[in-house]
Amino acid sequence: MGTQYQMMLNEQYRPATAAPRSWDLRAFHRLPVLGDIGCFVLSGFATYAYIANGAIGTTWATGLILIGALVFTLALEGSRASETLTSKIQPKSIRLLVQSTFVAFALLAITVIVVGIDQTAARSWLITWFAFAVAVSISYRLILSFVVRAALRGGKLNRRIAVYGGDEIGASLLEYFSADEGSRAQILGFYDERRDRVPDHIVGYTRLGGLDALEAAAFSGQIDEVVIALPLSASSRVGEITNRLADAPVTILVAPDLKILQLFDRPIEEVFGVPMLQAMNQPIEGWGRIVKFLQDRLIAGLILILASPLFLAIAIAIKLSSKGPVIFRQTRRGWNGSAFEILKFRTMRVEAAQSEGLEQAHRDDPRVTTVGWFLRRTSFDELPQLINVLRGDMSLVGPRPHAMGTRAEGRLFEESVEDYMRRYRVKPGMTGWAQVHGWRGETDSVGKLAMRVRYDIEYTENWSLWLDLYILMITPLALLFRSHNAY
Repeated sequence: MGTQYQMMLNEQYRPATAAPRSWDLRAFHRLPVLGDIGCFVLSGFATYAYIANGAIGTTWATGLILIGALVFTLALEGSRASETLTSKIQPKSIRLLVQSTFVAFALLAITVIVVGIDQTAARSWLITWFAFAVAVSISYRLILSFVVRAALRGGKLNRRIAVYGGDEIGASLLEYFSADEGSRAQILGFYDERRDRVPDHIVGYTRLGGLDALEAAAFSGQIDEVVIALPLSASSRVGEITNRLADAPVTILVAPDLKILQLFDRPIEEVFGVPMLQAMNQPIEGWGRIVKFLQDRLIAGLILILASPLFLAIAIAIKLSSKGPVIFRQTRRGWNGSAFEILKFRTMRVEAAQSEGLEQAHRDDPRVTTVGWFLRRTSFDELPQLINVLRGDMSLVGPRPHAMGTRAEGRLFEESVEDYMRRYRVKPGMTGWAQVHGWRGETDSVGKLAMRVRYDIEYTENWSLWLDLYILMITPLALLFRSHNAY
């Protein structure tokens, strides 16, 4: 009886659930994949009408389009290239989108050969269809990202997330969230009643109270998702929080320890019959080293030859704009932490140049010359590093080498992020996985550095020739659309 009375009392004083917002994010969850499929099908019919109408029967063409759409959908879903809305074009999603499209057209080409359709007309149609489908899909993604960005600015699609837990797991999670500037989520703050163990502020997020305050906010419609960041040993506490929020209009997630999560997808090796998790391996070994060696030398040499007129024009512009040498040299760390001298076109006044990265370039930096500003915005100042690649100091693709002595929030880079030194397990690169994701320019916070290191480690653990080639191809687009951080 007492329990029923208490439940009635709780229900009586519980705040009313707020009205839902005009746009529910989950309602638009499938827009990317549905749009990709629509672009694929429409491209098929449009190119058929223009290229192969009459040469291939309409029935056969419709059948091929439907088969291609089915295979494309399965490949797209299997690769998880179109899972959620995003305010930025993700290079990985574009790569998986192109791969899924290629898989569909490879099967269509085999079908055309087996069935015996006019191969001349079919070949022209399929090639045009493939190129058009990729172009239309990427354009669709761009338009969708602009719409999402506008909706985010208007507060229409933001997921409002609250974290419960302010100890080590919660703090590392909040730090991870704070570094992801492109997220469509709004982190409201964190809840934890243990005032004696947790601070009132963590990386800019405020402690908003304990479990009672979290419950009140959840039932009043102020929160969309609750992330419980507690150790696995606190299972009873996790159960209590889940029960308290069971009938609140929120999604409840339980965050794992990020350090343990890194080991979940690691391969298993046997040593004397004992299975062991491979925490770290050699990123590039065997034939991979030979392939990367040839790739670096051949492509770097070719670019040097083709870009020689540009080198000459830049050198003349630098000499005419300011006194001093054309080339700037600075010591940086490379493979296995060894030091090397990096080459760049000089972009600063000679008296302001530093042998170490004691002060990073920043917006409206008075040390940067007029020509230097242009070179930094276009990344043309990095072109002399092709010589570093030919010397073997660097690779075309890899983690960007930071200047020795560079600091974030007053701490040396290597002391700021726990896994920072893992970047040195491969040669540094002229471009990298972090750069094509928009992480370039000034690194003035530990959060920004952590995101760069995250992508650098992801690259080292997933290296392949195709990933290198993809990064090289997408780099010009990244420079074009994500140059706002380069100064």
